Amino acid sequence: MITIAGNLYKDDLEGHKIGVFFGTLAPMHVGHQAEIYKAAALNDGVVVIASGYTGDRGYQMGLPVEKRFRYLREAFSDETDIKVDYINEDDIPQMPNGWDEWTNRLVETVKRNIVDEQAQITFYTGEADYKVELEKRLPQTGQFKVSLMDRTVLKISGTEIRQDPIGNWDYINRVFRRHFTKKVTVMGSASTGKSTLVRRLARTSNSPFSEEYAREYQERSNVSDDELVVKDYIRLIQGQYDANSKEINSPANNGLTIFDTDAMVTKVYADMWLSKEDNAQLQPLFDNTISEELIDLILVIPPVTPYVDDGFRNMDSADDDTRWQFHNQLMQVIEDYGFMDKVVMLDAQGGSEDPYGYYARYLQALNAIQERTGFNIKHI
Repeated sequence: MITIAGNLYKDDLEGHKIGVFFGTLAPMHVGHQAEIYKAAALNDGVVVIASGYTGDRGYQMGLPVEKRFRYLREAFSDETDIKVDYINEDDIPQMPNGWDEWTNRLVETVKRNIVDEQAQITFYTGEADYKVELEKRLPQTGQFKVSLMDRTVLKISGTEIRQDPIGNWDYINRVFRRHFTKKVTVMGSASTGKSTLVRRLARTSNSPFSEEYAREYQERSNVSDDELVVKDYIRLIQGQYDANSKEINSPANNGLTIFDTDAMVTKVYADMWLSKEDNAQLQPLFDNTISEELIDLILVIPPVTPYVDDGFRNMDSADDDTRWQFHNQLMQVIEDYGFMDKVVMLDAQGGSEDPYGYYARYLQALNAIQERTGFNIKHI
């Protein structure tokens, strides 16, 4: 069965000269963009086509062709003369045996995205072999031609990016960057210095960071921990997820994002304050949200610091036994969701000048980020 999808919110391209840019696009990079914009300047419109199959190089890194299509459509959402589509190759022979079927599919895909089916169509490719194979198979009617890209203009390849996305960050299209972003979450019980550490780690690495959404929500709503009900937790789960996602999609994203808590922390509070029946209602939302987060590194601060009453958390949290209960429950939740291999316990101790270990944990966290994510914080 052939999967067909186009830009549902865009009209088919008009005009008598149509450019076609196609490729794996895993990911799209600035070299692709340059060629697409060249095609747009030389034609009345451009059809951009991502092509792939289950198990291809994009699929192997979590970018199946359908996701690439979605990212491309988002990347060109404001370009009226660029329309995006994709070809799923699962039902045709793999290359080099599938050229006949693939060429037919390519022509069909182009024609369903344009108004004038007799338009002059130019295919743009960076592979000389592709040019040869296409020219053998395209209808010899004078309607089609194949143009070879000049790859010397921008010397970057998808292979180089897949091998070292952080090192090639500036070349990755901004929509695709979210897929390669290293995500670090700082967790811990009340008054462990999470928020301060998140802010300082982010500014040290020049990275975007999220703040704890629960604080904003509860202060705005003037509601304490023990007053939160199921609908509040739904908002907390989604609110923190949205806050974290906003930083991933921020233009300031340099390959590393740092979050002040996530849904696993919210789940511990729900376990502490809600009934089993209420928790059962929230379980599917917790499961789905946590599975979507794809955290690369979890920095956990144990409750080894003095409690400071900042007027946010319920004062019941000031008790050391309660803080350790929270910590132990947090570790259990992390284990239940299969993230223990992502955990680094920030347990470094300071000397006489750093009695509570704040600076020691800051240095420990910076080293963990560099070692676990590959993000180079050059001055440590």
